Amino acid sequence: MVFKRLSTKLSVMYGGLFAIALLLIALACYVAVVSYARITVQNELQSAASVFKRIWTDRTDAQATNALLLSSDFGFKQALATHDTATVESAFDNLQARLKADTGLVIGPDGQPMAGSHDALAQKVADALQNSDAYTPQSGIFAVNNLPFQVVAAPVMAPDRLGWVVFASRLDQAEMDRLQALSSIPLTASILTQTRGGLWLGSSPQTHGYERNSLSFFIDQSLKSHEASIISGPSGAVIAVATPLPSLGIGAKSVLLLSYPLKAALSAYAPLLTGLLLIGILGFGFVVLASFYLARSLTRPILALKDAALALREGRSGHVEVVAHDEMSDLAVAFNDMAISIEDRERDITRLAKNDAATGLPNRSAFEDHLAALHEGGVPEHGGVAIVAIGVDRYTHIRAVWGVNYAHTLLARLQDILVGIFANAYIARLSGDTLGLCLSPCDAAQALPLARAIAARLDKRIKVTEDQSLDVAVSIGLYHISNSRQAPDESIERAMIALDQARAAKVKVASFDPRVYSELADTLLLTDQLYAALQNREMQVYYQPKFSYREGRITSAEALVRWNHTERGFVSPQRFVAIAEETGAIRDLTLQVLQTCLDDQRRLKDAGFDLDISINYSGRLLSDEAFNAQTLRLCSQAAGRICLEITETAVIEDPKIGLAAINTFVDSGLEISIDDFGTGLSSLAYLKQIPAHELKIDRSFIMEIESGKRDALLVRSSIDLAHGLGMKVTAEGVETAAAFTLLQAMGCDLAQGYGIARPMPYDGLVPFLNDFSGMAGTKADMPQFRPRRRKA
Repeated sequence: MVFKRLSTKLSVMYGGLFAIALLLIALACYVAVVSYARITVQNELQSAASVFKRIWTDRTDAQATNALLLSSDFGFKQALATHDTATVESAFDNLQARLKADTGLVIGPDGQPMAGSHDALAQKVADALQNSDAYTPQSGIFAVNNLPFQVVAAPVMAPDRLGWVVFASRLDQAEMDRLQALSSIPLTASILTQTRGGLWLGSSPQTHGYERNSLSFFIDQSLKSHEASIISGPSGAVIAVATPLPSLGIGAKSVLLLSYPLKAALSAYAPLLTGLLLIGILGFGFVVLASFYLARSLTRPILALKDAALALREGRSGHVEVVAHDEMSDLAVAFNDMAISIEDRERDITRLAKNDAATGLPNRSAFEDHLAALHEGGVPEHGGVAIVAIGVDRYTHIRAVWGVNYAHTLLARLQDILVGIFANAYIARLSGDTLGLCLSPCDAAQALPLARAIAARLDKRIKVTEDQSLDVAVSIGLYHISNSRQAPDESIERAMIALDQARAAKVKVASFDPRVYSELADTLLLTDQLYAALQNREMQVYYQPKFSYREGRITSAEALVRWNHTERGFVSPQRFVAIAEETGAIRDLTLQVLQTCLDDQRRLKDAGFDLDISINYSGRLLSDEAFNAQTLRLCSQAAGRICLEITETAVIEDPKIGLAAINTFVDSGLEISIDDFGTGLSSLAYLKQIPAHELKIDRSFIMEIESGKRDALLVRSSIDLAHGLGMKVTAEGVETAAAFTLLQAMGCDLAQGYGIARPMPYDGLVPFLNDFSGMAGTKADMPQFRPRRRKA
């Protein structure tokens, strides 16, 4: 059995133990009472047995004396010797009548009954005495058909034994009743005789109800122990004792069995037992009540400790009232001390978790809690909540120059200024260089003017310390909550995004733009899809042919990666390549393109086309020496010439690393092409140092070459410059016959653009090469002039 409550367990345990103790005590008392009653009854039974035996002895002695007188009479002896039956019968009958014996007989010299009874008893007694060698009077119990008789036999000596004079008295139920009446207690007397098989048998009225085997076993044990014992009798349990009786010398044993009902023996002790029972019941009830009280006394402090512990777990104050001076009170005092210690630590942890340690301002977590509290209270129906993210421009520079403590003091000073403007506003430090301001209530129409006013107030020279001031510039992102139920962190994040949008747009204040936010979310999704596409090798390589003016044929092609998304369609290369560069996926992307180009170049050569393949190589990869080494290993297996197109900006960002990598590629036999020349902040010094083989003029110059004299001049100058540095020139964006012809006239080496061919997959490249008609055909297929739409 499982108890869920300690009080119940204690009550049951104490009550159960005491009940068991009471039961054992009651059982011991009952056994003692029964034992005492048994001893008392045993004494009574033994006394009664002595009385019975004394009565039978007196009667036997009287019969024996008279039988000896008759047997000593000379006339009787002579009649017996001469077989004078009439005389013998007359003398015997007179004596029997005078003694009032139940039966008797005279056994003659032949050993047979001569006078008196001739029944079965007489015959058996005659047989028994005939075989006896006794010459003195004999007495004892003799049973016939389980009916016991008290028999007295006197020998007739003349001088030899002529016969026996025998008298017998029935020991039937009437005799037993008469003897029982002489006892002081209502006992039951029985005479039993042992058979040859060892069983003790008696008359049916005296042994009725006893089980024969158990009765015989009981008598044997009683004869050995000489003590009274309890046995099941006809009317229930009885206390009985067996006393041996003398037998008439023929081997059969007899006992006197005296019994007394146990119920009658215990009746005298019934008041005592009843009293003990009542005392036990009252004691048990008292113990149950005491156990319940004790259990409650023990569990009440424990329950109080449990409630206090639960309160602590839920963040509430948990203390226990101390009302005593025992061990539980000591435990309660210790618990209260522990609770106080925990509450102190929780306050410290909460303070550290909700405050910026450097400035003492509430942190972003506390700002979220404040917004959550506003949400729980409901956004004001008229107004709303404005979250203003105030970013300190050049904060990193200020911290680097003036130190961390100075930067923190600057934020604290800005917080003081904001408190002076908005006394009830909630201000927190959202990040290292950003303060958060919560205005509630604040109308959407007022939010933007207030943000601009804040920017105007903070964009000033501020006294940071007693002896130092600083020109402060801030950017502000604004997000207004009206009826929406965004999570606090999401609202803060939107204000931070608005701050980023303000900085990106180079304006002082910007409100959250959902469109830009949606683009950011889509960019995150596109990033995941890009990684999946790279893993599934979904990227495709297209080739755009380059026309050589000198040879009048297609001599090379630029590899361009394309991504045909199952849902988005063709994704702009500018977009996903930029994501790949930002996330580091550019390594896998470049590797897949490079492996594909090497395979396709080998297949083209097998098909009879020896084309140089140009591959765009991101400037971010130039600093990755391991990847550069992997690129060299792959390109060493190329079937033709490989050219890596690198933007000039990549070299300008880190000239030392970029030039070292380029020199390594050149020394290994790879060609280098400066891509998109003219669009970056080119440095002639860097251009001089780059050991490039090719210069690619950006398409923005080529597409205006027909109508713009300045563009034509820049293109011509670039061609002359490249040739002067030993580089060949490729013009991108060639789409018209006029541009194609002008570039040829300027000495351009290669032309690439839609006028020659659009980017195509490998399966389209081979047919294009087979069908290519040369310079004349190319020029004929181009439009002569394509008007340009000028930018507004």
